[in-house]
Amino acid sequence: MRFIRIVVAVIVASVCVSSALATDNQQVARTKYTDLATKVKAGDLNVDWQALRVAAVIGEVGNASEEFQNVKSGYAALEQGKFEDALKLAGGVEEQNIADADAHYVAWRALVELDRQADAEKERMLLAALMTSIMNSGDGKSAKTAWFAATIREEYLVMQMMLNVQVQSQHSQRIGDHYFDVVQVKGQNGKERTLWFNTDTDFERMQIISDRFNKKQ
Repeated sequence: MRFIRIVVAVIVASVCVSSALATDNQQVARTKYTDLATKVKAGDLNVDWQALRVAAVIGEVGNASEEFQNVKSGYAALEQGKFEDALKLAGGVEEQNIADADAHYVAWRALVELDRQADAEKERMLLAALMTSIMNSGDGKSAKTAWFAATIREEYLVMQMMLNVQVQSQHSQRIGDHYFDVVQVKGQNGKERTLWFNTDTDFERMQIISDRFNKKQ
């Protein structure tokens, strides 16, 4: 995938220990998602974007597997110059999950190419808000200052879109009550660095799925 950096105003006043929000049950998370998503669709960008991202995951809004396939197809459509197709795919994902940053990226790029500048700017603002939410959560340099990623795809958006680095290796690590992805990356200058992502929400999502499966046995 070819990524173009978006303009994001990232201001980190202080960096604290990265941690997930208090985990809601699925129904509470869905209600929270609906409330926040409704505000965003009405033009309110001053919502708690991290809470929105977490609620989308824990509430299992939309269909994660289908969303992944659609954004993957959306990126492919962009590369092939099929901008209307890319926009349609991204729009379908956004309808189900407005917290999906990949969908906003695809929609933004498609709208720029279709010369629909006003609509493109709206998508850029939503994408910037989501990415700022991630980047403001830490600096990625250690477990204490890890970036909070609600999904694995958010990790890759940070690395590819914001940092423009290539993944060399990755492993998961638990420290206390928190879970992390520790990723070794290489920059365009050839220098390697280690990035830390808090993955508490993704771990909780997998635990919910596991518990549901076990109850059926």
